[in-house]
Amino acid sequence: MNRSCARVGAWFRACVVPATVWLAAPAAAGSPAWTVEYLGAGQGASAMNESAQVVGSTTVAPGIRGWVASAATGLALLPLPPGMVSSWAKDINDAGVIVGAVGPSYTPEFGGQATAWVPDGAGGYTIVVLGTLPGDVLSDATALNNLGDIVGFSSDGTYRYPVLFSLDAAPQDLRWTGIFDPRDVNDHRFVVDASFTVKRLDLDTMEVVDLGVPPGPPSYLATSAAAINESNQVAGLAITASNPNCDRYAACYTEGAGWEILSQCGYANGGQDLNDRGDVVMRLNLAPHVRLEGLGTFPIEDLIVNDVGHWYLVNSFGLAINNARQMVVWGHNPGTGQDGILLLTPVTVPGDLNGDGCVDQADLGQLLASFDADGGGDLDGDGDTDQADLGVLLSAYGDGC
Repeated sequence: MNRSCARVGAWFRACVVPATVWLAAPAAAGSPAWTVEYLGAGQGASAMNESAQVVGSTTVAPGIRGWVASAATGLALLPLPPGMVSSWAKDINDAGVIVGAVGPSYTPEFGGQATAWVPDGAGGYTIVVLGTLPGDVLSDATALNNLGDIVGFSSDGTYRYPVLFSLDAAPQDLRWTGIFDPRDVNDHRFVVDASFTVKRLDLDTMEVVDLGVPPGPPSYLATSAAAINESNQVAGLAITASNPNCDRYAACYTEGAGWEILSQCGYANGGQDLNDRGDVVMRLNLAPHVRLEGLGTFPIEDLIVNDVGHWYLVNSFGLAINNARQMVVWGHNPGTGQDGILLLTPVTVPGDLNGDGCVDQADLGQLLASFDADGGGDLDGDGDTDQADLGVLLSAYGDGC
């Protein structure tokens, strides 16, 4: 039996998607929908936190610049330290700390230095250049968690070496652990990488686990990670050796279940981000998609409620999703003349627990499964699931359907 890429220990599983099925139909009872907020004329969103602050990079003369954006503030370029002319932003945590790199030329790819932007409490940032390993000439910070762990790499100009950065100490060399190109780190201090097959490093014990490849067919050659959530699920891709024009599959790894294939093959397919629910945003052949746990897989463009015109999404690597199921995409709207970063927020229906836009039997089952046990069916905001929540759901039964 195939295992759903679901939150480990979840109390309800509405749907188990076979590994051979990549595109599920919308839930029959209702249709989930997302509204759009235009954040600004940027490109390349790379991450979003739980407050829906978004970071990324865009091309602004004389080079690439990192930016931060939100619905409240719009999009703003990150400040540069003296002597630097370029930057990029790779990740942001829930405290608003941003990591990436700054550089002396048009891109941090050349001579860049790993950097953190720490909110100063007055609307600005304290810039901390994180340094390199001794003798190296450039570095980059690729991810951080809410505990302050920052991972990335340092390079001698030829080879890249995995490192653990600190705001107040020298970088720590991690190459002896066997990981390569750290991609993400969660609050349990697990790091995942982009080596030949995904390695997961525990920063507390320094133990490494090789996550391997999915079972065939087809025969998979390698895997690569993009993100890890708090249940230690990993979103990324699996690669076959058979067809170079169609060799990549979006994939998700769950402890105890292994890798699950989420898409058909493509030359650039892959999971880009996931949240703690197990939802995965993916770049697929024709369009960006989202796999919503318990609901199925959808082209993100089809979920958008358009007030004016139509938002056409760019199938780029700039995808992110948070626990509120807010998503970040890049799109353009000929009707409004806008082109840039979009924040998508799900339309909520009171009583709709599974997010399919309809209050029905599935929601009732989810509530009853957590009755008197936890807050999984909490609809009145008191932190538990009881008769009051049942009353809320029954009064809304049929809404949105």
